[in-house]
Amino acid sequence: MTCRSRSTCATCCLAYAMCFMVTLSIIIMVSIMGAIKGPSAVNEMVEDKISTVIDEMMVLEPSSEIFQSWLDPQIPIYQKFYFFDVQNADDVLNRGAKPRLVEIGPYTYRVSISRYNLTFGDNDTLSFKQKTWMEFVPELSVGYENDSFTTVNIPLAASVSVLKYADWFSKMSVSAVASIHGHQMFIKLSVGEILWGYEDPFMKQLQDLAGKEAIPSYVVGILPHVNGSVISSVINTGASNITELNKLIEWNGMTELDWWGSKEANMINGSDGSILHPEMTAEETIYVYDQIHCRSVPYIYKEDITFYDVPMMKFHIPWYTYANASSYPPNAGFCLQDSCPDGILNVTSCMDANFGISAPHFLYASPDIIDSFDGIEPNETKHQSYMVVEPVTGVSYTQRRRLQMNLYMESVDGIMQSEGIRSMYYPLTWIEMGVDLPESLATDYKNQMSAVEGFDDMVFYAFIATAIFCFVLLMLTAICVILQCCKKRGVRDDSYVTMKKEGSITSKTYTDGIPTDIYVKIPNEDIGNNNVTDEQKYEQKCDIITESTVLSNDHTHKHQTDDESSSGDEYDEVLWKVHISEANGNVISGPETQV
Repeated sequence: MTCRSRSTCATCCLAYAMCFMVTLSIIIMVSIMGAIKGPSAVNEMVEDKISTVIDEMMVLEPSSEIFQSWLDPQIPIYQKFYFFDVQNADDVLNRGAKPRLVEIGPYTYRVSISRYNLTFGDNDTLSFKQKTWMEFVPELSVGYENDSFTTVNIPLAASVSVLKYADWFSKMSVSAVASIHGHQMFIKLSVGEILWGYEDPFMKQLQDLAGKEAIPSYVVGILPHVNGSVISSVINTGASNITELNKLIEWNGMTELDWWGSKEANMINGSDGSILHPEMTAEETIYVYDQIHCRSVPYIYKEDITFYDVPMMKFHIPWYTYANASSYPPNAGFCLQDSCPDGILNVTSCMDANFGISAPHFLYASPDIIDSFDGIEPNETKHQSYMVVEPVTGVSYTQRRRLQMNLYMESVDGIMQSEGIRSMYYPLTWIEMGVDLPESLATDYKNQMSAVEGFDDMVFYAFIATAIFCFVLLMLTAICVILQCCKKRGVRDDSYVTMKKEGSITSKTYTDGIPTDIYVKIPNEDIGNNNVTDEQKYEQKCDIITESTVLSNDHTHKHQTDDESSSGDEYDEVLWKVHISEANGNVISGPETQV
């Protein structure tokens, strides 16, 4: 007979377990790598496809989706004006008092833009004309265009600055003309007059005296030529390089400016800000050419934000935009005077008067400028310029371009109207240009991106599900194999033994530390009930796999005698206690050994 010991079954099971663990490890590793790399690879392909689609959508060509909305924008653009009413003008003029200012606004205008006379040229160029006009919106304003305030007398203040180094006669002449028309350094004007201009009798008489070459127009205002103005531009369509999209090549016939003091300052960088290129990064600087600033203004990355539940990036105009060369040396080309105040950009060279541009309420200006007025309260949240950009498409979902227009006033000997006034920049108005895309556009974009992300998740969970399925399948297979391996095999506390009957059995002690008495399990179905006592419970179970005879037909016989032999057929189960003889070669030298 053959009996397999516990050590044999343990080794068999260990081998299967090792194979199982190796196979399982391979499956888990492959599944994990698939779960990690699979979605990544799919995502790369999807992102490449999305990038291609976005590029085709954003390029400025008649067939692109963005082209018509760029050509004739329908999204509302609003420009708001906030004015500074001088409450103590007489004290400022006669006693040199600190100006006390009260902000009044907003007065809101709807901005309309039309682009026409388009010509597509070589090297991805597009030339066109752009007309801009504004329409007052009372329901979004605090008052009406005929509301009036006390503000700086622009024509007189500008004339005083121009005549600073003029001869005595010229100064006296201007002072006399101003007196005839009752002009002082401060004047009361309406919103419409301040913004779009009015026919000033003082300037009309000066024109008559000096000629039209010296004074081309006597219409005076902050933005007299902006409403209804037409400018020409040449831009890049982005067809060959999407990062060049909407980049200005020419502005009003100029490839570079001619009013600043360095080549860098005169560069026309970036776009007009209406369209930004896709694939924006936090490392880049967005340049927007602004006509009032007379230069390209930088926007730098500030922070990641969530806008309309879509991840976006916020860019803003940094402090150094208005800094002088002492605070920021690269700005040296923007200072054409002997000294430039920190926080105000002097734009006299590109305007008809001694204007200075700053952030609203002199945000970023030196403290001495801010302290020169009562009522100036800079606040970064209210007064900082920024744009919120979805980086994949480059679409700006909201923009707030804010600036303040100031006029320099000074006391000049020989012009009595200016005597006693403090020489400094006086704020006229601050402006906010705002645009907000509808939330529906962001929702559509979010849904499209969610579909892509959902596909990535589907791939990920497919790999995980495959791993779990393979794991369960392998576990079940392993259990079945191990059960089959150990089927009908005995279990002993310390070892497994295999025996083969080849002759008579005599009493002999078993070697290798295995007890002499070994219980053998023999089929007992035909013998009858097993009457073995608890003390005789077997420690070792073995299978009879060769022909043999029962050692005694009496199933109550508890052990085999020395002279009994075995031969015959396999019998049913009963417990038999046997002794193994070394003399006839039947001693097992160790586990898993056949004798």
